[in-house]
Amino acid sequence: MEIEDYWLGILMLAEKVKHSEENIDYCFLQLGAEPEVRINHLPVPVKDSLLLMIIANPELEMSHEQASVFRLDTYTVHIVQNMGLPEEAKEFLTAYLPYCFLPLQARKMGRAVAITHFAQSLDGRIATQSGDSKWIGNEENLVHAHRMRALCDSILIGANTLNFDQPALTVRLVEGKNPQRIVICSSDADFSSLQEKCKDDVIIVGTCDDPQIPQTEYFPFEPNAKGRIDCHALLRFLYQRSLYSVYIEGGSATTSGFMEEKATDIVQLHIAPIIFGSGVSSFNLTEITHVQQAVQFDSFFFRPMGNTYMFVGAMNVGNNA
Repeated sequence: MEIEDYWLGILMLAEKVKHSEENIDYCFLQLGAEPEVRINHLPVPVKDSLLLMIIANPELEMSHEQASVFRLDTYTVHIVQNMGLPEEAKEFLTAYLPYCFLPLQARKMGRAVAITHFAQSLDGRIATQSGDSKWIGNEENLVHAHRMRALCDSILIGANTLNFDQPALTVRLVEGKNPQRIVICSSDADFSSLQEKCKDDVIIVGTCDDPQIPQTEYFPFEPNAKGRIDCHALLRFLYQRSLYSVYIEGGSATTSGFMEEKATDIVQLHIAPIIFGSGVSSFNLTEITHVQQAVQFDSFFFRPMGNTYMFVGAMNVGNNA
C-alpha cells in the first residue's frame, strides 16, 4: 500500500463525514481493491484489504480484530491497536485523519473551524520587509499545504497576501478538490492570479462597499470595534454556507486578527532553518507586559517535515460556542 492509497482513502472518509447526517460514533475505512467508508456500521472485509477503524465517540469502548484502531481527540488521533501498519503509514494517518472530522467540531461550535498555516524563519518572519516570501518552506511543507487545502472546505487570505504572492489557492500537488477561495480585501486588490488559474468564483468579504470585481461574489460585514471584519461572524457565515473549515494562509494582519479575537482553532507553523533578522512577523498582536499574558495552547506537538519541523498547536478545545 502506497502513501497515495492512504491519501485517497482519507479523502473518501472526509467527504463521507462531511455529508453524514447522523451522529458519528465510529467509522471504518477499507483500503484495497474495493475502497469503502462505513459510518456506525461494521464492514464486510474484502480479501487482501486493509482495514482502519476511527472511534469518534470518546465514551465508546469498541475494537475490531482485523482493523488498526485510532481514537479521535478533537483535533488529534492516536493509535490504540496497530494491525501491521508500517511506521510511515501510521505517521501519515495520524497527521491527516483528524482533519476528516472537522465538520463534527464545527457543528458543536456553530461555526467553521479555523486553521492557520505559516512557513516562517527561526526568528518568526514570514516575509522580508519588501514582501518577498517565496520560498521559505521546503517541498514537504508545500505538499502538506496542498493536502490541507484538499481537506478544508475553504481557504482564506488577506489583500496584502493576494497582491504580493499572487497565489492560485488551488490543489495542484495532490489529488483532491479545490477549496472555496475567500479573500478579505478592498477594491484595490489584484485578483488576476485567482481568475486566470481557476474559473471558480471567489468570495470576497469586507467592511467596505462592493468592489464590483468580475468572477467574485461579495458579502459585506459590519466592522468590529477596531474597524476590521468580525472573525467570529465570518466563521458563522461560512458555517451557514456548509463550509465547515477554513485554511488561513496569511498574511500577518489577517492571521493576527483571528488570533486576537480567539477565533483560531489550530496553528500550523513550519519552521525553516533560516534567520532574517528583519522583515514581517508571523503575528502582530496587542503588546503584553507579562509572559503569562502570552497566547497559550491547549495542546501541541512538533511533527517532522522533511529536513525540519512543523509546530501544530490546538486552541479552543472543548469550546462548544
